[in-house]
Amino acid sequence: MKSIDLEASRNEAPPDVALIQTALCYLMTRYTLRPCSGLNFTIVHHLQMLLAHPDMARRPERGKVYRELLQHWRSIAMQQQVASSDCALARQPALH
Repeated sequence: MKSIDLEASRNEAPPDVALIQTALCYLMTRYTLRPCSGLNFTIVHHLQMLLAHPDMARRPERGKVYRELLQHWRSIAMQQQVASSDCALARQPALH
């Protein structure tokens, strides 16, 4: 799935909200089947795109839900980073 760079696309019209939401549902479903830090960060990116979308200003109730989801997925990302760094440290040989 192609990721959309927010910085590079400032002069272009943003993708349709429904398209971002559909992609987000797909990514979340994929994550439940096979958790992966790459998917997690892509989910965070898509939530950020939704919250930055101009149409969200007219939908404050959705914005609230997406902000809560963003906090949740950022928390998962942080937990994965800590776990992966702990695993990397555990694999390093001891220096004497």
